[in-house]
Amino acid sequence: MEEFVPLDLNVHKEIFVQLNIEFLTWIADQLRENYQIDAISIVGQTVPEYVEAHLEDLSSLKPPDGIIYLLVVEGDIAGMGALRKLSDEIGEIKRMYIRPPYRGRGYGKRMLNRLLEVGREFGCSSFRLETGKFMTVAQHIYKSAGFIEREGYPESETPTILRPYQLFMEKKG
Repeated sequence: MEEFVPLDLNVHKEIFVQLNIEFLTWIADQLRENYQIDAISIVGQTVPEYVEAHLEDLSSLKPPDGIIYLLVVEGDIAGMGALRKLSDEIGEIKRMYIRPPYRGRGYGKRMLNRLLEVGREFGCSSFRLETGKFMTVAQHIYKSAGFIEREGYPESETPTILRPYQLFMEKKG
């Protein structure tokens, strides 16, 4: 049984930092392996330094402008996911990450569904996201939920130099 627990930095800071380090290290490794891109040089900080320097931004989403969930499975933190409102009607799915031991069990799909459900409660009628072109499993989850490819959008937080390696998607309704 899984539970979606809203992030409370006073309680979850250590695990939230660790999840972001795992997530961003994996992305940096994939960029290096797939595209020979050194993301650490581009950002100018190690992943732990980046997470520590940006912790306030990474954890700032609060209802009704957004939310961050931790996925708890049988008492263990299995992943995270976030929703950020871009406008009154548009939400953005962010930071979907399921730890490797929990992958392949449908948790990513259930996290996405939870974020979409909360986004609708917050008034969103359209959702956007971006994902790495190398994230084929995530793309499958998004497409099966009705997301389709689109051009990049100005609110994307991805550095311009990395945008060619991203896939942008949108779902209406």
